[in-house]
Amino acid sequence: MGLFERFRRKSSAPLANNANERSAPTFDAVDQVRRYHHATKHSPMRYARGPHGLNWETQPDPFRRYAGAPLLQFSLDAPRREVSFDATVQEGELSSQPFDETSLSELFRYALGLSAWKEYEDSRWALRVNPSSGNLHPTEGYVLCGPVPDLHPTGLLAHYAPKEHGLEVRCDIPVELWQQVSAGLPEGAFFVGLSSVLWREEWKYGERAYRYCNHDVGHAIAALVYSAARLGWKVRMLDRLATEQIGALLGLSGFGEAEPEEPDALLAVFPGEVSDAPTIDEELVQRIGALPKAGKANQLSPDHLEWDAIYACAFASEKSATQALAPWPRLPRVEDPRDAREVLAHRLFLQRRSAQSMDGKSSMKLEDFLGTLARCMPTQGQVPFHAMPWQPRVHLVLFVHRVDGLEPGLYVLLREEQSGARLRGAMYDAFLWESPEGVPASLPLYRLKNGAFKSVAAGLSCDQAIAGESAFSLGMLAEFDSALLEQGAWFYPRLFWETGLIGQVLYLEAEAAGLRGTGIGCFHDDPVHQQLGLQGSAFQSLYHFTIGGALEDKRLQTLAPYGEREPAS
Repeated sequence: MGLFERFRRKSSAPLANNANERSAPTFDAVDQVRRYHHATKHSPMRYARGPHGLNWETQPDPFRRYAGAPLLQFSLDAPRREVSFDATVQEGELSSQPFDETSLSELFRYALGLSAWKEYEDSRWALRVNPSSGNLHPTEGYVLCGPVPDLHPTGLLAHYAPKEHGLEVRCDIPVELWQQVSAGLPEGAFFVGLSSVLWREEWKYGERAYRYCNHDVGHAIAALVYSAARLGWKVRMLDRLATEQIGALLGLSGFGEAEPEEPDALLAVFPGEVSDAPTIDEELVQRIGALPKAGKANQLSPDHLEWDAIYACAFASEKSATQALAPWPRLPRVEDPRDAREVLAHRLFLQRRSAQSMDGKSSMKLEDFLGTLARCMPTQGQVPFHAMPWQPRVHLVLFVHRVDGLEPGLYVLLREEQSGARLRGAMYDAFLWESPEGVPASLPLYRLKNGAFKSVAAGLSCDQAIAGESAFSLGMLAEFDSALLEQGAWFYPRLFWETGLIGQVLYLEAEAAGLRGTGIGCFHDDPVHQQLGLQGSAFQSLYHFTIGGALEDKRLQTLAPYGEREPAS
């Protein structure tokens, strides 16, 4: 029996009596994660194992549905209020909207909903607000909440169906049970869960797909936090729960022949004031997990090509229930040199696209470049990073091609002081470490080397011209060894989540600046490290990104995401 089948059977098993008393693993989980990571590296001479061509007969259905589960279809009215994008980037800037059908609809619409349909000849496919590698969308969304005014009279656990823009009710939550779950939370607080259908990415990308699934989780978390901020709501990740407990709370069992979902994250959403994220008592987890669930998950593909390395890593990365992570000192706000912009948040969320190619000539204004980097810093109250409970581990290495007033060259943005100092010590001694003229003193951006890096950037990104024909591109370097040793194998996906959070900031900032971005999951891992003088695996490149002037494919027709249901503009 392959690991895929074992994973599917495991997802159908009931929750253990005590998630804190799981049997000790029979293997070294950190070693398993390390072996997966190194085995799935790309290099000019060897790419990670993947399918030899795509089997279109097994292409996964992009939409999960639960047949037999009642569908509560959201309304698609115009936004209750219009808010500028700049007003959403700092927690607490906006007044809180009430928790009801309208606000819950807006939360999901502008976080996980459809943003457009594309058509070319006989082909038609959907785009979504949250980005995804290859537009394959492994990430599924769920809500666990109390009664929703104007929508549902009792508490409920529901799956978000983006194509229908509605909630599939898996079960009702009795009033008494929800009162216990929500005890101590502000009125109107609720939970949003995320999971991954790993098969959707592995169908195209093979063994490296587990990385891409976790990029997508990070993007989805950030999209959710931005959407909540537009409503004046706050988000905190519940990172004390075990993977198994999250699965029980989201009803992720009993998939039968359908492709299973890996429980990823549970986030608390607060319309009111909040300090620390709550947790959910294990007895309550058991009681919610035991409630009968409505609906049968659809099978996404008739057959599968199994990649055991993915499921071995997913097993190794599962988390046991833990204590809260130690609080870390948030950085003071970084100066943003730009004036306030009037671009509306909901329109920006819907217009976000991934660039397919760059024009090779568009530049970026220096103030937009510096403002974008300032938004990537995990400062006090900064969206989306305030929702993340762990100390940042990711820094940015930038290949600057065309930024007005800035010398082309190799740069680095240190997003956290302690690991940033370790990164500096691990790089080539000959690097300049100059603070460029015009850069605010509060922004830790350094020039390492002057010169043209267009061909280098493209070569490192699997010879993709898009990385060299942009205004700038970058690689995200994570403090790898120490993160796994200090926290455990369960932290491996979270490193990718952090890169996805950063990637979502870059996407939206690019759009707001009149440019376009795209995430790059295909890059030559160790050649990136060699370019910087890094040895061993203390730091690892996990994600690349590029921003510039995009070339539009005029052959494609763009259609409204919800057709006749769209409100009149």
